[in-house]
Amino acid sequence: MKSIFIDCALGISGDMLASALLDLGVPNSILLNNLVSLNVDKNYYVNFNEGNSEGIKGIVCTKPEIQVKELFRSLNDIKNLLIDSSLNDYVKKKSIRVFEILAEAEAVVHGKEISDVHFHEIGSIDSILDIVNVCSAIDFLNPDKIYFSKPPAGKGTIATSHGLLPVPVPTVLEIARQNKIPLMVLDEEYFGEITTPTGIALLATFVDEFGLPDNIYIKKIGIGLGSKNISRPNFLRVLLLNMNEDYKENNNNNPAYETIISQEAWIDDSTPEDIAILTERLRSAGAIDVVCYSVDMKKNRKGICIKAIVSLGNETLLREVWFNYSTTIGLREKKINRWILPRRTVCHETKFGKVNVKQVIRPNGQVSIKIEHKDLTQISFNTGIPIEEIRQKLFIELSEFYELDGFSF
Repeated sequence: MKSIFIDCALGISGDMLASALLDLGVPNSILLNNLVSLNVDKNYYVNFNEGNSEGIKGIVCTKPEIQVKELFRSLNDIKNLLIDSSLNDYVKKKSIRVFEILAEAEAVVHGKEISDVHFHEIGSIDSILDIVNVCSAIDFLNPDKIYFSKPPAGKGTIATSHGLLPVPVPTVLEIARQNKIPLMVLDEEYFGEITTPTGIALLATFVDEFGLPDNIYIKKIGIGLGSKNISRPNFLRVLLLNMNEDYKENNNNNPAYETIISQEAWIDDSTPEDIAILTERLRSAGAIDVVCYSVDMKKNRKGICIKAIVSLGNETLLREVWFNYSTTIGLREKKINRWILPRRTVCHETKFGKVNVKQVIRPNGQVSIKIEHKDLTQISFNTGIPIEEIRQKLFIELSEFYELDGFSF
């Protein structure tokens, strides 16, 4: 499962995030093609170059200060610009959502209807392109989940088209309030804006969860630099993660460490038949395993504890099963860790016919096998031979079946 973590603890803006995604491996051509897709003035250009901020190397986005004459744009103006472009549907949809978040906040700040909101700095081609670049970069990466750190509030004042405003500016605060985004206070000497309206609107659009996952396997890191020279490093970083490769060793015999989800409910108002159907639905929906056992509940009622073990990324689907196909009105859920050995299931031709066999490699290199019980049962029904006798004969026949290719976790 591929995810990305956007570490914006030192600040976030549209161009910093686009630069970091470019440094992560998004082809430069994708961002350059957005100029053509948006039908931007041919004299307008954006450069992404290597740079450093207080010794930290990364990519910085540079734009000439005055290139084309800018007009104030309404939300509908920007929507039409995006809809009429040759951008793909995903990038159009996400870019429009970013501007809707901005417009919803601006409407509250200025006491206007959303249709009457006109963007000033945010409506410039610079900001439109930053937003489109980020959306197209994330479309290219296609992560399963996007994590963000908490963005910093900043402090001080900043000059805007509305005059001098406190930091964080009203639009940033309103976006944080509307979207329940926690702002972090940094203990630093710099006074100025470090979380921009465009940056926090992009965060609100793409965030799935705040904070770094418990266990991560980092595949690549991208660094985007800010254009301001301040008293400390000014950068944002994006980590490309593989969530299910934590702590795997080069030796294929070693166990792998992974994070999974445990879901649990206690039920005292369902029949045994209903519980049996629920467990089958949970397994069919992708649960790794489901177990049930008796528990004593309130008022001395006997109930059933049902636990499902779920892969990361599949928990939402399983929640739907719990709440739609059981009587529970609550669900306990937590992350747990486990170690697993490399294994595979193969179909092998024997004197009794085809049987499915699970093979597992132990850390000492020994390969153990287990024959699928339903196959043993079917052979016993067909031949009249006891299951244990069939098992022993198959173990002898399969004792040399130790090919090591094709194992996985």
